[in-house]
Amino acid sequence: MRLSFWPVVGAVSLLFSACAPQVATPPQAPSAAPAPSNWKPVEPSKQKVSLVPEPAGVPAPEAFCQSFAAHAAAVCANGAAPREALVAALDVSDAALRDDALSCLEQAPEFPPGLVRALRAELAPIGCADALALPFLDPRRPGLDRRIEDTLIALAAAGRLSRVAAQAPALGAPFDKQHFNEFFQSTLKPWIIGQAAAIHDLSALGPSLTPYAKGVLAIEAGLADMRFVSIARAVALPKEMSDDDAVREAYYAALDEALEPRKARGRDAALVGLLELAKEGVLVDPRVERARKLLSEVYSGRRIDALDQLLLPELPPSPDASLEQKLAARLPTFYAGFLLATVSTDAPLLRALLERGLPRSIAQRLNPSQLDDAAKALLVRALIERGRRYLRAEDFASAVELSSALSKPTPEVELYRALGSALKNGPRDASDVLLHGPLLPSGTGQVTELDQLASQKNESAPLAAFDAAYLLSLVPPQNDPKFWEDLSKRFDKAAHALRAPEQKKLAKDSSRAAKQTAKALRDNDNAKSQRTPSTNAKAP
Repeated sequence: MRLSFWPVVGAVSLLFSACAPQVATPPQAPSAAPAPSNWKPVEPSKQKVSLVPEPAGVPAPEAFCQSFAAHAAAVCANGAAPREALVAALDVSDAALRDDALSCLEQAPEFPPGLVRALRAELAPIGCADALALPFLDPRRPGLDRRIEDTLIALAAAGRLSRVAAQAPALGAPFDKQHFNEFFQSTLKPWIIGQAAAIHDLSALGPSLTPYAKGVLAIEAGLADMRFVSIARAVALPKEMSDDDAVREAYYAALDEALEPRKARGRDAALVGLLELAKEGVLVDPRVERARKLLSEVYSGRRIDALDQLLLPELPPSPDASLEQKLAARLPTFYAGFLLATVSTDAPLLRALLERGLPRSIAQRLNPSQLDDAAKALLVRALIERGRRYLRAEDFASAVELSSALSKPTPEVELYRALGSALKNGPRDASDVLLHGPLLPSGTGQVTELDQLASQKNESAPLAAFDAAYLLSLVPPQNDPKFWEDLSKRFDKAAHALRAPEQKKLAKDSSRAAKQTAKALRDNDNAKSQRTPSTNAKAP
């Protein structure tokens, strides 16, 4: 009875191995962003392949996506200046109404051609992105800035990738071994092959794209691959198979072995995407959060979000006095880089940009020696934020260097410098955590400067006390209950000094968890000592 199932187990391994492309290489630093050019799409008569593949296995967009594509790109009727109208549109929370408000700005000469259409595809539901982006990629249009056209291509491909491997076919009744074998050959196998081919064809666009577009596509390709793995693992076996230990274990062992290359490929693609977006200065972005969340789930224990719980000083409210500040706080980073590229960068604008990110085009023209201390402090904060979001040691090292250039560093800047001093010895980037194991480099536990700041009497001292304890918790020695007892005391001391209720609770919870870890280690040591004969016992 069991032998009749072994061919299916073998087929699972061969099928996934055959459809899994080679594992991507670890992320490499991207090249510098190209300057705007007069690059034009291919003439219609010469265009032999579509700009964005349309694989057979990709489901069509949801019906509601057509309402976005149907919004007319007519001139706005309200008479507001285009940038003011853009701010008003970005403040609309409903996605369909916001897209309608944005659509009439596409013809405004103040905006580069295609930028508003890309923004619409960016802000629409991800599964609708191709319905918006593809119509604008008509090769008869005038030439676009290369970065904008590549972003439209990436968003279109990302929209299609978001619908790939959304749900595997389900076996209907009767749910038995014979029908499962037939279902596997007639339905599940073609679905697996089609979805794998779709992911491969769409993600193959990535290497030729400009940096931001490459990041967008790489993340969505990585998410599709990892989603593919999760869905394939979730396909249930009939009860008579799942109850047979040999069959069940053989099936899932073959499945896991076959899926491992695709899981690694998805991980590497997501890491490449995160690296690209980090270089572009992106701090807050839904796709970054989706990638970090899924990577943490697939590689449980290898915490790409390990630094999220660090406590930082509360920033002042984002300024809203000028149109530029409003745009800086609302626009996704890539688009802010276009519309604010020539705006004078002062402390208020930097504070507004911290809401979403500091575009590469703006960061490259900043001269720290020409910034006042307030602007320098915000630039240091931007480096700290990017460093902890993407686990980038170089950002922490830059934060230390820049904070040392302030004439009169505030307690907040002292905290940034102390954090940077510890974390510049941490992971090179997120790939270090996912490729080399869950523990951070031991240098992350060098918290001397944080301890010194914690001993002072200023508003940053309690934050420094918590952060020092938290960083130590990320690099614990093995089986050392004394370490965890001391750590519990550190968290408890921070909890007494912290003022914000949610911060006090976090510190108290951390203290309690450290104490429980210490107890578990001591109990384990006691249990071992009771099982080990005394070395002083006399031989009979």
